[in-house]
Amino acid sequence: MDDFELEIKKEFLQEALMNLEEVEGSFMELESSTDTKPLLDKIFRLAHNLKGGSRAVGFGGVAEFTHQLESLVLRIQKDEVALTTEVITLLLRSNDRLIEMLAAL
Repeated sequence: MDDFELEIKKEFLQEALMNLEEVEGSFMELESSTDTKPLLDKIFRLAHNLKGGSRAVGFGGVAEFTHQLESLVLRIQKDEVALTTEVITLLLRSNDRLIEMLAAL
C-alpha cells in the first residue's frame, strides 16, 4: 500500500468514526420523536455513504455490515418493520459494532 492509499484510508476512517458518533444521537432520538422521518433519512444517508465509502477504500466487511444496516433502515422507512424499542436497541448496537470494526482497522 502506497502513502496516498494509506492516507485515503486514514481519512475515511477518521470521518466515518466521527459520523457514527454524531448519528448515535439520532438513534436515541427515535424513541421520543413524534416525526421519525428526518432521523431515519439521516441514518439511511449515513449508512448509504458509509457503505459506498467502505467499498471504495477496500473495507468489504464494513461495507457488507453497513449494507445490512441500510436495508433494515429502509424496511423501517417503508413500514415493513415496526420501530420498537428492540429495533432501536439493535440500531444502537449496530452503530457500536461499526465503530468497533472501524477502530480495529
